[in-house]
Amino acid sequence: MATPGKLGEFTVEQRVLIHLFEHPKNRSQWDGKREQTQAGISCAVGIARKHLPRTLKSLMSQDLVEVETRHVAGSKQRCRVYFLTPVGVGAAEPMRVNLATTEISVDGSTTTFGNLAGHELPYLHVLSHLSSDNFYDPNMHDGEMDEDSPCIDLYRKVLHRAWNDGILTADERGMLDDISLHLCLEPDDVEKVESEVSSQRINSDDQQRHTFIEVLEVAWQDGFISDDEQEMLDTLAKSLGIDAEHAAQVQLEWIIRHS
Repeated sequence: MATPGKLGEFTVEQRVLIHLFEHPKNRSQWDGKREQTQAGISCAVGIARKHLPRTLKSLMSQDLVEVETRHVAGSKQRCRVYFLTPVGVGAAEPMRVNLATTEISVDGSTTTFGNLAGHELPYLHVLSHLSSDNFYDPNMHDGEMDEDSPCIDLYRKVLHRAWNDGILTADERGMLDDISLHLCLEPDDVEKVESEVSSQRINSDDQQRHTFIEVLEVAWQDGFISDDEQEMLDTLAKSLGIDAEHAAQVQLEWIIRHS
């Protein structure tokens, strides 16, 4: 993936140190954060997740980063989470201090990087939205993570597949949560895709229902549904993904209206 903004001025290892500095080890020995997982780190530093393990291995060999397995909200399984060691904190702090004093332009005014970045705006986020002349543009990447994004498109395909039988089970819901986490999808992106798929399903259900009624109309031409015709309609309903009870109700209501 392309390195956004001025992230490219720092090595991947440096970016990981800057990122993890903002996400120190939780005092609880059980809980971790999404930002501390490989998925969260790769999103923040601007590289594909498949390239991150080598970087983390290098940082751990230098005693800059440590790893533990913890529970992360939104994931059914325990995840590997990464933290800075004291040595890592010492390596990250000078970079942050140097960045903090850098002058940048925001909405036509001059300020320092440190005045803009902080708890609400991570250092790497600000870096990724800085132009070559240090102009901060919060809308620099608008539209890049849209419906054409490979990650969003993949999530959409999996969601359609999960809904294929008309039911989203608890296991499937958990699977989707895990996948969205690993694909680094923001909650707003997930909600948008799920709303889109839900709308498509409603339209699809209407089309399937219309197809069922068209066949029912042909079978009813003689004013009677034979056993063979009923078996055909039942099989059709099943193949269209229409619940048997709902299909029977649709059929009854249609026959009453046309008798």
